Amino acid sequence: METLTVGETLTAGETPAVAETLTVDKALALLENAKTVAICSHVNPDGDALGSALALAALLRARGCEVACLLAQDRPAPALYGFLNGYEFLPASSYTATPDLFVALDLPGASRLGDGVAVLDRALHSLCIDHHPNYTGFTDSYYGDEQAAATASLVWDIIKESGITITPDMAAYCYVAVMTDTGRFAYQNTNVRTFLDAAEMVEHGADPTFINTQVYGNKSIPLLRLESRLIERMSFSHDNTTVYSWVEDEDFKELGVSSDDTESLPIILRSIADVKVAALLRAEKDKVRVNLRSRCDCDVGELACRFGGGGHRAASGFTYNGSLDETINVLSEAFEQLVCTDDSQ
Repeated sequence: METLTVGETLTAGETPAVAETLTVDKALALLENAKTVAICSHVNPDGDALGSALALAALLRARGCEVACLLAQDRPAPALYGFLNGYEFLPASSYTATPDLFVALDLPGASRLGDGVAVLDRALHSLCIDHHPNYTGFTDSYYGDEQAAATASLVWDIIKESGITITPDMAAYCYVAVMTDTGRFAYQNTNVRTFLDAAEMVEHGADPTFINTQVYGNKSIPLLRLESRLIERMSFSHDNTTVYSWVEDEDFKELGVSSDDTESLPIILRSIADVKVAALLRAEKDKVRVNLRSRCDCDVGELACRFGGGGHRAASGFTYNGSLDETINVLSEAFEQLVCTDDSQ
């Protein structure tokens, strides 16, 4: 899931389609028939988006395919995952080829594909691999499963189906993706399949201690100061069952924190005792990105959809075009309509 915007938005005219998914063997056949492949995920890519892309690229390159891992925005890939071998991405705006196949990862619609849309439009064929609900039919083919904990779980199935020798790097890419999208195997999307996949990844060389330390246990002093500000700004309501807090662009600039180094922020809010729904707000000029987390039966995905966003029941997001104060008011009203139970406490 994305660090600050989990949901994949649907723009005007972009509606969910009846998703007829390929089987894993048909998805693999489609990938094997392409000689040149461009892979791109959503803007503000998270661990699942990046890990899935790297794993799929490694598989295709092992089969002799020419692959480009693209970024939907003209900005560097998040430094947080720079410890991964072969961590190389190209801005989609710099990619001028016409690939045999364009693979969209970890998003159900084209509205968050950013600069990747131009590559999608000129590709000879396109495939979406995703675990979000509400696939919009924006690609020629679709391989998805809403029950999968992460998009990397689907990529892992493809890798295993391929019959190639699975490398430690492939396993590490997928492990990073699954670990981050499940909040270290703690969110509601964690299931038996998640642990079985993770165990297989470890068997093939993923180092869980090293990966966990790099992502969650390697904080800089400036990041700790940013977390302190987040905690100071927390506001609770509904008998302390809902909480929101915010960070601003100025915070990152003043403290010298990378804007991508925010993996820990939603976790802090979600981990508070008695909290059922948490919201992290990221104020950027004339808009605010809202990241929602639920640890009960509250469907924050439905809440995000009201504002043009989306995601899952337990993790979603949207972007509000307005000031921070306006966003807080809108969010507070939305919280009033949530009905939560304690089944996940």
